[in-house]
Amino acid sequence: MKLEYILKSKLNFFIFLFSGFLLSFILPPYNYFFLGFVIFPFILYLLKKNQQADPRFFFIYGTLFAYGYFISSLYWISYSLNFDQEVAILKPLAIFFLPLGLSLFYGFGFYVLKRFCNFNHFFVLNFSILMSLIEYFRSYITGFSWNLFVYALSEQLESIQILNYIGTFGLNFLVIFLFSYPYFFLNKNKAIIVQRLFILLIIISSNYLYGFNRLQINLKTINQQILLVQPNENLLQINSNLNKYIESILEISEPLNKSENAIFLWPEGSYSFIKNKNLKKVFQDKFKNNQKIILGATTKDKNGNIFNSLVTLNSEGKIINNYNKMHLVPFGEFIPFEHTLKFLNLKKVTFGYQSFSRGKSREVLKINGNLVLPLVCYEVIDSGLLNISKKKFDIIFNISEDAWFNRSIGTYQHYSHSIFRSIEEGKHIFRSTNQGISASINPLGITLISSSSNEKTVFSSNYQVLNNNTPFSILGNLMFLFLIFLFFLIQVSLKRYLKLL
Repeated sequence: MKLEYILKSKLNFFIFLFSGFLLSFILPPYNYFFLGFVIFPFILYLLKKNQQADPRFFFIYGTLFAYGYFISSLYWISYSLNFDQEVAILKPLAIFFLPLGLSLFYGFGFYVLKRFCNFNHFFVLNFSILMSLIEYFRSYITGFSWNLFVYALSEQLESIQILNYIGTFGLNFLVIFLFSYPYFFLNKNKAIIVQRLFILLIIISSNYLYGFNRLQINLKTINQQILLVQPNENLLQINSNLNKYIESILEISEPLNKSENAIFLWPEGSYSFIKNKNLKKVFQDKFKNNQKIILGATTKDKNGNIFNSLVTLNSEGKIINNYNKMHLVPFGEFIPFEHTLKFLNLKKVTFGYQSFSRGKSREVLKINGNLVLPLVCYEVIDSGLLNISKKKFDIIFNISEDAWFNRSIGTYQHYSHSIFRSIEEGKHIFRSTNQGISASINPLGITLISSSSNEKTVFSSNYQVLNNNTPFSILGNLMFLFLIFLFFLIQVSLKRYLKLL
């Protein structure tokens, strides 16, 4: 009776908050995914016990639950404010208010659950549908699809191979449902509990066997030497002397000891073509004729707009093509409503006052005969939105500057996104970052080689290809929406069947 009283008292506010905090440890680098099978059923049990409460309380429950989850898993964003005293004042915003803003979506989800759904046979299914839709919409409304519950499985390669069909949001729905499934065990009938446990094991085992078999696929290897370079330099020192930084990258790259057509992948933010238009003097006699260099750079157009770009250089240091980043980080790379808020003299987190401009398109680049899809940093998180032009490509190059994360858990979270994108798109991803985790990840999500977060290194890798495009690479997140619609139809059909009985 005392426990019953506690679960219906105002202590619930703390319980939901703390439950969300604990749940955050399902994410990289911890990956204690088993916590999901405990916390989700517990949350459903709490909601059931409080089903007579006003829907507004459910909004608070959902908001507190998500707030505990995000404040524990996104605190590292404040580290990016350590490099400039002019933006240090934004730390409370990053630590407390960003998680709160994201949490409101989940509060709305809990409110809808109470307002429009019954606590009946379909309680778990409705909860799973609502939570997966909330995560889908908050990702596209905010542009920040970070720390979805499904990333708890980032180390379980067999369990995430189904991404090639249903994508991250589709698997996220299934993960929420499976995490919540033990709620069905709250039954006094032992025979029913055994039946439900058997169904759970069948679902998990079937998915695991599919993934295990898919990982046995023989991939074709393309003989193209790609060098991933991780300089591991201090961010402030890089910005103060870019030429010296380029020289240090050259030193560890050792271009003259590599193959004739080698491609060097250097990190985001390696150079500024605004300060110096070319690297001819620095590159002189350092490369073989057909070698190419991919790096992140600040560029400027004729109208004075500046861009965060991925640039391809030839052996003489001349730009042969470039891609301007499309998905910019609010306040990190641009100030929203900059002209309206000009009087506040706000500064973006990255160096300099002027906001980066958004690139117009993401086109496939041809580099030494290889078709490359370019992604700059944060853009690798955009499930279903990578190949916007829907053109054929061979590999993905993702350059980043994870020094902003200060070797925190954010480094591992960012890296895990690359694993998911490689399986979804069925393409080999090469990732280069100054500090963090640089990696060569094949189309099955297997990391062939990677760095540690504090290592100065360069390593070489060829790339592998699948014979066919993945269904997800063709249909994208339509697969997720179809899955939600399918389970909605199943629910409607079962309701009618139960009425007939």
